[in-house]
Amino acid sequence: MRRVLLALLLVLGMASAQSAIQMRFGYGESLGLTFGAGLENRLRQNLSGRLSAMLAPAAPGVALEGILLFKPDLGQYDPSLKGLLPYFGGGLSAVMGPSLTAGVSFTGGMEGLLDPYTGLFAEATYVYGFANFPKVWHFTLGVSFR
Repeated sequence: MRRVLLALLLVLGMASAQSAIQMRFGYGESLGLTFGAGLENRLRQNLSGRLSAMLAPAAPGVALEGILLFKPDLGQYDPSLKGLLPYFGGGLSAVMGPSLTAGVSFTGGMEGLLDPYTGLFAEATYVYGFANFPKVWHFTLGVSFR
């Protein structure tokens, strides 16, 4: 019970410090259809960190990811491109379930801001599995609320 309480406090602490909450829907090679949520925090001007968790019923399990992203707003270079946020980065990914999979992930995507508080994004992720774990890809569509 103490572990559950500690995990809940950590999640609530991250949620209060977050800068964006995401709803994520995707499809992956061994994951099948996935749906979940993410917390993204702006660390520096063009650097963001993201934690995400997605339910993967086909695996079955929960896909977890922690990544660091280079995410510039193109409006700082050309005012006509304001609100376009291409990004790439990497981190660690795992699928927790009956068959554990873990590896290093590489992510690239594009987010477009509809207004200062809402953005739509599409991204692709490739996970290079540790040791004998499989190498898989994952495509995600979603919305960010700031």
